[in-house]
Amino acid sequence: MSVTGWDDTESYTLRGSGPQGAEESTVPTGGSSLLTRVILMIVGCTLLVGMIAMGVSSVLVGRQQREALTHRAALVGTLQASAMGQAVWEYDTRGVEAMIRGLMAEDPAVRSVKVWAASGGRGGHGEPLVTVERPAGRAELATIERQIGISGSTGERTMVGLLRLTYSLEEAESATLTALAPMAGLVLFSLLSVIGMISILLNRLVLAPLARLTRSAGEIAAGDYRVRLRNRRADEIGQLTVAFNHMAKTVHGYTERLEQRVAERTEELRHSNEQLAVVNRQVMDSIQYASLLQSAILPDERAMARRLDGLCVLWRPRDVVGGDFHIFREFDDGRFLIGVADCSGHGVPGAFMTMTVSAILDHVLSETPDSDPAAILGRLNRMVRAALARGRDNPRFDNGLDIGLCLVRPDRGDLLFAGGRIGLHIVETAAGSGSVGEVKGDAQSLGYRRSDIGHRFTTHRVDLAPGRSFYLTTDGFLDQAGGARGFGFGNRRFNAMLLAHAAVPMADRKAAFAAALAEHQGDRPQRDDITLVGFTVAPARSPAHSATVSAAECATDSGGAESPFRPIHP
Repeated sequence: MSVTGWDDTESYTLRGSGPQGAEESTVPTGGSSLLTRVILMIVGCTLLVGMIAMGVSSVLVGRQQREALTHRAALVGTLQASAMGQAVWEYDTRGVEAMIRGLMAEDPAVRSVKVWAASGGRGGHGEPLVTVERPAGRAELATIERQIGISGSTGERTMVGLLRLTYSLEEAESATLTALAPMAGLVLFSLLSVIGMISILLNRLVLAPLARLTRSAGEIAAGDYRVRLRNRRADEIGQLTVAFNHMAKTVHGYTERLEQRVAERTEELRHSNEQLAVVNRQVMDSIQYASLLQSAILPDERAMARRLDGLCVLWRPRDVVGGDFHIFREFDDGRFLIGVADCSGHGVPGAFMTMTVSAILDHVLSETPDSDPAAILGRLNRMVRAALARGRDNPRFDNGLDIGLCLVRPDRGDLLFAGGRIGLHIVETAAGSGSVGEVKGDAQSLGYRRSDIGHRFTTHRVDLAPGRSFYLTTDGFLDQAGGARGFGFGNRRFNAMLLAHAAVPMADRKAAFAAALAEHQGDRPQRDDITLVGFTVAPARSPAHSATVSAAECATDSGGAESPFRPIHP
């Protein structure tokens, strides 16, 4: 146990407790100490008291000195008036003047002496008999008047003149300063002694214990909670020491319990994080494997490329897995189906929907091979609705899909299109000036609670003309937010993009479309799954038997006029 402290209050450190190796706390320096300020206050007060005492003493001593000097002047005047009575009676001016000059030579405080004879009138009126003066100086003056008289043979005293003395009080002022000098020294010595004793006692009894308390509090603030103070006093400092020890003990206990709890919580968090890491790894492994399963239901692009003159597929789920997928099914007679589907949901729920819809679509195609797309969509609508019937009791459960489906018939030189909220974009470049049109799908989704299971989808017929390319896209591409104001990509920008890259080989358009989307998207997150399928296919024979439908004819007039393209139901 290491002990440091003062006479009756010591600080000590408990061993085996508190943080080890903690950095020493430093007390900010600068400014004056409490002892210095207290000494300055004491000096100021004592100097003020000393100055007041000296002022009072100077007034009292000065008054005494002036009274003594005035009394002396009165005695001198009385004696001098008695001495010069005979000379004044005889009008002996030389004798009177000699007496006056002798007086002024003996007493430097005399500044002027005037003598009047009795015939000159009482009270100093008229011309004085003798007048002797010297510079008065700046000191205060005192005037003494005495009657000059002589005594007769009978003892009767007769007034023969008047004596007026003017005394300077400068001697009284000098005597006052001389008398106050030892007193001032004594007062100064007393003040210094009092200041020294008060400073020593104040430092020993108050300031030094407070300094130890301050340093101990700094050690606690630095993290060393082992500091304790020994106390053998019952005054205010002792009470403060008791309160400090209680605080240090309480803080030490709280700190130890807090450290223990922190260690326990840290261990629990570490264990929980390990469990979460395991669960997260399992979930991510499952999702990654689900991504492999979802990729397995997607058509092989190499098989698609063998049947098409040009192919462009951009499939970009928002998460690892998504709710979009594209379709390609071949038939024995050389015809094939190609399309895109946008199922409800994202991530894992969306991926489950894609696998469910893909399985139902395979079942529909096995029952209605080589059928038109409208019939396929109608049966798919009913079967998806039936497959998800168990979840209809939950009002939050409502799932379905949007789809665009093309039956390509190279032997007949055309394709049949049917869509549920997904349209077919057609780019025409054979005439020398490019144009873009859209064959809109029906405003009807499939499989939802609000979907009409009796709805008859419309089949649209489009010729496979040279220079004509076809595009199917989900709404993830068109609705992607971007630009300065966060607007969606939109149909107008989409059509302009298709037309701008119409001369690029179909295999290179995927990168061009992805770059255009990224430029519009910027730093904004992808908001939906994105699927785009573009293709070109040449007819097996010339379609001279049917009227050619241009891309401009596929577009619906913006004013609401009926399109010249007429849908068919084979």
